[in-house]
Amino acid sequence: MTSSPYPTPPGAKGALDSSEPLPLTPQEITAGWCTNILGRKVKTMTIVKEIHSTASKILIDLTYEEEADANSMPTHICIKGGFNKALMALHPSLMWTYRREAEFYFYLSPIVKMNLPKVWYCGTDTVSGQGLVVMANLAVQGCDFGEPLKTWPVDRVRAGVKELAALHARTWGASEKVFPSLAGDKMMGGNPLQGIIISLLSPPAWELRFKGAAAPPLPEAIANRERMERAFKTMWVTENPKLKCVIHGDAHIGNTFIAPDGRPGFIDWQAPHAGVNVQDVAYFITGALTIEERRKHEVDLVKYYLQALHEGGGPKLEKKDIWHDYRKHVLHGLAWALTAPGMQPDENVFTMTERHAAAVTDHGTFELLESLAEYVKE
Repeated sequence: MTSSPYPTPPGAKGALDSSEPLPLTPQEITAGWCTNILGRKVKTMTIVKEIHSTASKILIDLTYEEEADANSMPTHICIKGGFNKALMALHPSLMWTYRREAEFYFYLSPIVKMNLPKVWYCGTDTVSGQGLVVMANLAVQGCDFGEPLKTWPVDRVRAGVKELAALHARTWGASEKVFPSLAGDKMMGGNPLQGIIISLLSPPAWELRFKGAAAPPLPEAIANRERMERAFKTMWVTENPKLKCVIHGDAHIGNTFIAPDGRPGFIDWQAPHAGVNVQDVAYFITGALTIEERRKHEVDLVKYYLQALHEGGGPKLEKKDIWHDYRKHVLHGLAWALTAPGMQPDENVFTMTERHAAAVTDHGTFELLESLAEYVKE
């Protein structure tokens, strides 16, 4: 069962924009439904665990009528999508993020050479707007997951920027002619994080985050709502179109896994869009290392990324070609400081804010943005 509104790449699995409704609650995931999407007769379907956050993850064990199917089909799966009805009632726009993830795994994961979870089905429907992905249960496979509190060694960060380079190189230019599915990106608002960040920069949200007892550790000079809002707006309006490609959009170590062989990969593809490559690279590097390690190795990691980008089929760029833009997009990491109370543990917010604030200070990011002719003053 494979269908989509745009040309389907070889290896894609699923059905997009289906008129058949997808499950909206864990209880609607049945052995019969699993049989339909997997194409093999499922004997038993057992929900092992439910994890409900921004997106829900339903961990399931399967057995098959034909025992031999267990050799070629998954027995431990994770179904990710919108299964938290209360959350979706409060934030209906979250459906777009579930659909984005399904579309990434359907259209792009089959053609990019990245370390990604094995996917068995991607689905979106036109009934509720649900989007879901049926993928391997990485924990059962022995994978670990990145955590904001645990910085990475330099070699693993180097492997991480190589993963990003593979995505960027394969999608360089982000042409709708080459990647027709990007046309739908405009319907979903382009950069999905801009609206979120602007809402978190509103006076009420700022008051809630910074006037209480647990304010993130921002230097006094940049702990200014108006100054930060103008900086973000300037960063966005001065994005370099020459660096356009499909980006992960939220490439921090909390959205990663580490395979048993040590190779990292990115997960949580809820914000991919046509953007500039340095957003992913700057955000990932400045948040993945200790402040001291980042200062020592940042330039070498950027140069390694550029080499991997070229070797993967992207353009041949030097540090001087992108450094100005890199310094601007270091700002993206301060989105951690804006995170509303309850969205992330304060310990994560404070730790990541400290790393990203140090990078913004080291790079003179605010001063650079404020020196531009295009600086947004309101």
